[in-house]
Amino acid sequence: MKGLTHFMSGVALASFFTPAVLMAGKTGSSATAAASFILTLGGLYGIMPDTLDFKMGQFFSEPDFEVDCDPSNPDPQKMADQLGEAIDECWETGKDIKVQFYPMRLASNVWQQYVIKFDGNTDEVFIVINEAVSTSQIPFMGTEPEKRVGRCKVKANLLETHGRPSVVDILSGPQFGFKKDGEHLLIEFLPWHRTWSHSYVLGALLALPTYFIALLMGFSLPWLYPIIAFLGFAIHLTEDLTGHMGGSLIWPIKKERCNGAGWFRASNPHMNFLIDYTCVTVIIYNLWRITPPLYRVGKNTEILTALPWYLYYFVFLAIPITIYLLIVKFSDKLEDSKSFAAVNAENLVDEFKKIEGTIDIIEELSEADTLLAEELEIRNKETKFGMDQIDGM
Repeated sequence: MKGLTHFMSGVALASFFTPAVLMAGKTGSSATAAASFILTLGGLYGIMPDTLDFKMGQFFSEPDFEVDCDPSNPDPQKMADQLGEAIDECWETGKDIKVQFYPMRLASNVWQQYVIKFDGNTDEVFIVINEAVSTSQIPFMGTEPEKRVGRCKVKANLLETHGRPSVVDILSGPQFGFKKDGEHLLIEFLPWHRTWSHSYVLGALLALPTYFIALLMGFSLPWLYPIIAFLGFAIHLTEDLTGHMGGSLIWPIKKERCNGAGWFRASNPHMNFLIDYTCVTVIIYNLWRITPPLYRVGKNTEILTALPWYLYYFVFLAIPITIYLLIVKFSDKLEDSKSFAAVNAENLVDEFKKIEGTIDIIEELSEADTLLAEELEIRNKETKFGMDQIDGM
């Protein structure tokens, strides 16, 4: 999920704690004013795992191979061959290999988009060059090069769990890790991501200092701070498990990165929106329930009590989400651009395979025709020789 989604999830969890909401609503002394950040603490810890990865972890992951992504002369076959060379080295030596790809920047606001596909059925890798796109990932139609597909057969038995081809366009490129595991070669998308930083154990350790900070600052209920911090951290990891990548949930006890459920992609705009909307709905209800707003009736001030929870969530959550899902279902224009790019690349690869398959069949038939012609010529010569022998007698 996106950073905003993780942040909102952490705040929504914190809003279930009545003391935290009451503390956030207090004003007055410096201590109580500082305590008003306790709800935000859940959100800050909600974005912490990815912050650790993208602001620190990725810079310690040195690649063994760097694929030549020349924007002035994109060569998909050369790129596929370089990727295949790295995979073959991993397979033959048993050494873990990391391969880095880079974006192809054509101008300040123009990028050449390309797609990386691993085919576990045929043990091949493909590089597909797509159209140029803007920084907003809007394609410039008709800008794709004439030579678009690169294909390389590898020696390894590929096992790819990422789900779909990887689309590379703006700002930065992905890194892939390759690891030999018995009869297969595991392909890890972003091997530096969702490892040590995405651990419930680490989350508990990082949440603990908030207790001592709150204690030293004289905040009330200092024990509540590490609980909210840990829950914000933990909801991030739990949400990530709905995707393909998963995480190293109990690092350092077990360092391997487990696979996710594969229900949604982190970039899926619909799921991010639905979770954000759900979080906002939950936060509003919890604030309303714990600190109900006041309204004036004539000269008297009354408390606006919250609706029953089932009625509130039915009206403000269930109905809007149902309407949104119906809109998504009957519209083909709400998918993210990377999904379109990946699907288009897969279709192009399928067409490429069919064309090459047809060419192979034609070549086989042509070779068979040549062999048949040679066989007929030999037989004709044998027949002619036999006739000459008869005439000579």
